[in-house]
Amino acid sequence: MNKRTISIITIITSFLLISIYVISNTYSVIINTIEGESGTEIINKITIRDLLTDDNGNYNNTYYQVLSELSINDNEANTLMESIPLNRALQTVLNDIVNYKLHNGSRLTKQEIIFLIEESTNEDNNIEDYLKNKV
Repeated sequence: MNKRTISIITIITSFLLISIYVISNTYSVIINTIEGESGTEIINKITIRDLLTDDNGNYNNTYYQVLSELSINDNEANTLMESIPLNRALQTVLNDIVNYKLHNGSRLTKQEIIFLIEESTNEDNNIEDYLKNKV
């Protein structure tokens, strides 16, 4: 693997791990679940923006850490937060966390999470190539 690929993977992993850390350590994001026909389902939709803002819509410390880590501006951060494929990947990770916590299921590996982020970023045509490279 070249240095560029390793850097991209490191930054993406950092972004997702920070997001997961925020989910697991904050009371502002509550994951409500119900038992449905296909198993446990998350009721409320949680987005990247939910993880990076407080109840009043103000950016939290994690938002600024992500900006600093990726060396991006507010417009670029907004593009990433609004990315449908990245938010879909977040839902996959959240479902995995719920399954693991409630049913002692298997967890996604770091490599699987990295692949999810990389695939989702590349899938989104609204994200400029230079920004994809930063992620």
